[in-house]
Amino acid sequence: MIKKVILLAAMITGLSACNEDILNVENPNVPTQATFWKTVDDAQKGLTAAYSQFTRVGNWSRWIYFRYDLTSDEAYSNSPWNELKDWTQFKYTNYNFIQGGQTIFKGHYKQIFETNQIIKYASEILPENAADSAAVKQIVAQARFIRAFDYFNLGILFENLPIVTEPSNAGDNYEFGGPDQIYAIIIKDLELAVKDLPEEWTGADKGRITRGAAYALLGKVYMQLHRWQDALDAFNWLVEGEGKIYYELMDNYADNFTHLNENNMESVFEIQFSDVNETEMDRNNGSDVDDDVAEMTLGNSRSQFFAPAGIGWSDGQPRNWLVTEYKREPTVDNSVNGTLIDDRLRSSIIYPNLFKDFPSETLFNGTIVKWRFNWLSNCYFRKYGDDYFKDRSDYYSPINYRVIRYADVLLCYAECLAQLDLVSEAVNYVDRVRTRPSTNLPELSSSTVPEIAASVTSKDLFLKRLQMERALELSLESVRWIDLKRWGLLETQEGIDELKTRDEDFISFELGKHNRLPLPQFEVDNNPNMTQNPKY
Repeated sequence: MIKKVILLAAMITGLSACNEDILNVENPNVPTQATFWKTVDDAQKGLTAAYSQFTRVGNWSRWIYFRYDLTSDEAYSNSPWNELKDWTQFKYTNYNFIQGGQTIFKGHYKQIFETNQIIKYASEILPENAADSAAVKQIVAQARFIRAFDYFNLGILFENLPIVTEPSNAGDNYEFGGPDQIYAIIIKDLELAVKDLPEEWTGADKGRITRGAAYALLGKVYMQLHRWQDALDAFNWLVEGEGKIYYELMDNYADNFTHLNENNMESVFEIQFSDVNETEMDRNNGSDVDDDVAEMTLGNSRSQFFAPAGIGWSDGQPRNWLVTEYKREPTVDNSVNGTLIDDRLRSSIIYPNLFKDFPSETLFNGTIVKWRFNWLSNCYFRKYGDDYFKDRSDYYSPINYRVIRYADVLLCYAECLAQLDLVSEAVNYVDRVRTRPSTNLPELSSSTVPEIAASVTSKDLFLKRLQMERALELSLESVRWIDLKRWGLLETQEGIDELKTRDEDFISFELGKHNRLPLPQFEVDNNPNMTQNPKY
């Protein structure tokens, strides 16, 4: 009997093998490459899919903050999850650790995969009228910006990368390139994008990528390459050129970090988040959700991971030196917040003496008041905290993340001017940020701190002071690691020694190795063109 069953199974297998086509059944309800990419609406749907990747855990919903914020000298992790903490302290053992570099790597390449299709196939659509033709160009331009932005982040973090600029298939072995090749791709994409991106969006489209965003990112790219004049020229469109009418500093610094004033005049590029698609598991009992569940949401989970214990997980905390620096220089008067302390401090960091230093504090109206007496010795993230309108943090913060603010652009512009020996001009743009109504600091030359006042007298002193000015304005906003690389502080023992004075984690930093992440090992193993990063 058993022999008969085996024989029958063999006959069925043989018959199936003779007609493999019957296994290739096409689902008529699912669009294919051959049936899609026919209309402007198709192209717009493809772009929507690419935009949605920004809200995924491998992009700007979660893990990138652990790399950009916690690994810099501004913050650290004291998480009970040891492997997660190790990855913020330059201790890498498992190169495939999902929450370390793998998810960031994978998430960015998912978005690159989608933009490659848009750039290739949307460009081949033949619109019926001029309006549709312009719309297609704008769609492709947005895709080019997104691809450039992905490669910029990957290049900063990993440096050496697979180069994928065409629609790809499983099993493809991509060319492997270094920083020069990666930056060439980024610059080309952005130079093409600025030609077709609108200067502004209105209505339901507000918040999409603009020409100003492309110029700002292009300027940042040139700065990393120390091409100061090229960077200055790119930023000039926003600062002194045609685009300056669209941008200005918000009077109230805190307006940049809540859901109440999004896509404002200080915002150059921000990730759009929403609190829709909450899962019942997290909303009802506050238990953790894994990355697969989080992929269904459109919210930011940064606050959940960085908020104080009892409000969030407290997996990341600011360094105390930031509080000291904020309090080092008194403001011009006390009309803004009832104290002579820089108002940016209360918007950025929760620290033990917060309510003592700011007795008229009104920013925190939520559960933060309930916890204030428990902060005896620790600092916590305040920026992008959502407790001012929630009972507790969760995975669904609707607060948009301002990746590029106009204040950042002004300080970048000042850095470029100074590098070109135009220090007196550069000072004006730093002063513009310092004298924002809610910040209310004196101009550099009028500072009551002699060292700060002297910074206007030479290029070297100014550039060194600018490093601190950027920390005070942009602290905990995912720019510091990029800055440290540009300033060369990660390239010399002298630079590392300076960082150790602010962040003890740099004791573990190895020159020539830890200025970049290890590539996910499974990617190296699967692509014969790839080699692991040096010293790993």
